[in-house]
Parts: sequence; C-alpha cells; structure tokens
Amino acid sequence: MTNNLLLTDRENKINNLLEFNPSKENIKPIIKVVNRDKFYDIYILLRGLTKEEILIKYINNFLILNLSLKNKYNNKVNFKRSFYLKNVDINNTENIACANLIYFKIPKTQN
Repeated sequence: MTNNLLLTDRENKINNLLEFNPSKENIKPIIKVVNRDKFYDIYILLRGLTKEEILIKYINNFLILNLSLKNKYNNKVNFKRSFYLKNVDINNTENIACANLIYFKIPKTQN
C-alpha cells in the first residue's frame, strides 16, 4: 500500500495501470467479424456482461455498433465499435442472442 499523495502524477498513473482491483474491472465484449462470400458474420462475446440495448447503424460503408450493457455489479457499460464493411444490406440482417453471445448475419449486396 502506498501513499498516493506523495507520488508524482506520472507515478500515480503507472501505479493505476499496474494495480489489479476486481471491483474496478473494465471488461469489454469481444467482437469478431468474419468475411464470408455472401455475408458477414459478427460475433459479440459478452464475457459476463448483460445485454441492455444494441443499436446498429450503417453510414457511409461503416457499420456502427452501440452496445449498452451491465456488468456483474449492475453498473452500466457503454461500448461503441465501428467496422468498414462495403456493400452491406443492413435491412436484411439476422440475429441470435444467447446467454453470453450475440450473433449477427449481415448479407452483402450484389454488384
């Protein structure tokens, strides 16, 4: 245990990075995008988080995921991730939600 008042600002930042405190867990979902011939698979592994709300937008070839989740302490966790996915038919997206996994199948448009 150190007295943080006596440390410099830089030393405090280093100590905060190195310190592991389970009550301050910063768990983020793992997102994997798989490029298939006719569609994209998107897997969101929640890693102990609970889904509150998911918003998907497609703007200028960018798929934007806005996730509103809760952690095990019932604290709200907001997460945003963008992907460059060209020629996507966002209106025909399929999804499946399980306990710890969310899956999206996003078809590609024909060119």
